[in-house]
Amino acid sequence: MRDPLSLWFILKNYRFQSVFIKNFLIILALVLLPVTGLSVGIYNLYSKTVTEEISSAHLNSLSRIRDMVDMLMREVDDFSVRFASDDVVAQLMEKRNTGTTTYDTSILTAKLFTKLNYTNNIQDFVDSVYLYSENNQSIWTSDLRRWSLEEFMDLGWLPSYNEKKLTYRDWSLARQAKTHYSDASVRQLMTLIRMAPLLQTKTGSVIMNIDTAKFMSIIHNTNNHYIDNLYIIDANGIIVGQDNFDLINHPISEIIPNSNMMEGNPNEPVFFYNEESKQSISHVKSQYNKWRFISVVPLKLYEDKAKYIRNYLFVSSLFSIAVALILSLVVSWRMFIPIKQIMSVVSRPGDWLEDSERASPIPSVKTHVNEIKYITSSILSSYGEKQELENELRYRLSLLDRAYAVALQSQINPHFLYNTLETINWQALRLTGDENPVSEMITSLSQLLRFSLEGEGHLVTIREELAYCMHYLDIQKIRYPRKFEVVVQVDEKLSDYKIPRITLQPLIENCIYHGIKPKEGEGRITVTGTLEGAHAVIRIADNGIGIDPDKLEQINAELANKNWITGNHIGFMNVNQRIKLTFGEQCGLQMVSEPGVGTEVTVKITALVG
Repeated sequence: MRDPLSLWFILKNYRFQSVFIKNFLIILALVLLPVTGLSVGIYNLYSKTVTEEISSAHLNSLSRIRDMVDMLMREVDDFSVRFASDDVVAQLMEKRNTGTTTYDTSILTAKLFTKLNYTNNIQDFVDSVYLYSENNQSIWTSDLRRWSLEEFMDLGWLPSYNEKKLTYRDWSLARQAKTHYSDASVRQLMTLIRMAPLLQTKTGSVIMNIDTAKFMSIIHNTNNHYIDNLYIIDANGIIVGQDNFDLINHPISEIIPNSNMMEGNPNEPVFFYNEESKQSISHVKSQYNKWRFISVVPLKLYEDKAKYIRNYLFVSSLFSIAVALILSLVVSWRMFIPIKQIMSVVSRPGDWLEDSERASPIPSVKTHVNEIKYITSSILSSYGEKQELENELRYRLSLLDRAYAVALQSQINPHFLYNTLETINWQALRLTGDENPVSEMITSLSQLLRFSLEGEGHLVTIREELAYCMHYLDIQKIRYPRKFEVVVQVDEKLSDYKIPRITLQPLIENCIYHGIKPKEGEGRITVTGTLEGAHAVIRIADNGIGIDPDKLEQINAELANKNWITGNHIGFMNVNQRIKLTFGEQCGLQMVSEPGVGTEVTVKITALVG
């Protein structure tokens, strides 16, 4: 048989409930949690630092692009404003188309072509410039030609013009078109439209076509930090500039689902880290127009460095776990040794008592080396006291057996009393020749003794308890003729409910001796009973002298005190205590009284049948 105090036995039987296992896990957690927390904190700090560095450099580069684009667009807008405010442009736009070219028109056209020839001095990304007049339905182009609206090949901007000319002063749109007859394929353009003349009634517009490919090439070539994915979007979130022309005129939300996170920061650049695609997304707003600039940078370099850090922290964590396991095991075992000693004392106290003085008192803590020895000494002392109590209990059980034998013998005595009372009753009947008060009292007394001494169990029905009270009242009426009358009004529903034996009789006796007897004249005792919810309530009232308020308060306080211990007699307090012991603290007696008017005692018991 295995030693029940061996470590293997304890681990096998108690498992995770073992103090050794619990201490081991607690110490292990105390060692591992700081190490794990430190590793996770270092990794998160490194990740955050690298991400912020990459994103910060990215934002700086994007901000420089923003500044350059703002400068280029300001130059283009300045040119379009000069054209829109030029007198020659205003005069040409006001002229109506008469079908013939006048001398004045030729002069104005020559002057306009001279001005348009200056477009070669603008940035190379400007593909073409149009001057459109609604009055004469003509278009003048930067290649120094005049076209009728019907003959002109590039009318892709016209629907936008017709839609916005009444509500906007200038706007931009991205489109694809051929601007020259020599073009082999369509070009991707950013078209800027400004209504003209600037200071008069708007009857036309200046149209600036920017070659998107050249524009994006200039952005990348002039930027030291090349940004692979750059998106230029307008105020509606539509892409107007991108190296991939297939994405132009598409909402940015189709490319970057979380683009709405970049709203609400109008003045400062922002960035966030897309955990799913491992990308850093930077965003700045133009300081010149309503454009926004968004760039996406894959964090491949960051991932390589993070992988190195993760591997390093993983190896460090494994080493820390190994050290923590060994340390936790050693500390837990040293903590378990005193507990094992206590278990040995508890399981085999007799062996320990052989080496100590059994009757010695428990020493004070200060006389011991440590707490474990004090606990051991206390257990041994308690074990000795337990042995003494067991010996005393055996002695008292022997006395109880003898008392039980005496009680069995005393059960014969009631039969002798009944037989004696019956003999006296027969003698009284023989002497008087008929029933008389003496025989009636003897008969009632016999019934009282039979009910109190021969009954099985301490609970009787309310019907039996009331019958017992009637026998008692029969005796009292003979003793005190014409002193009181009794009225019983108990609901028949209560007849079969249980009540402790001899509960009502002491209360009725209290009415007679303390309420009715000191009163002059005839008294009245009323017994009523009703069913109130889950309780049977019986009220015993008299019209006697009543009780002084101070004494009444004292009595009710004693009735409410569950620690009150009754004496050996059957009395008012005894009845209350027996009810509480039987049905619980919510049941019992309650008394109300008024001096000179009478007293009422309420008996509340649980409605119990059977």
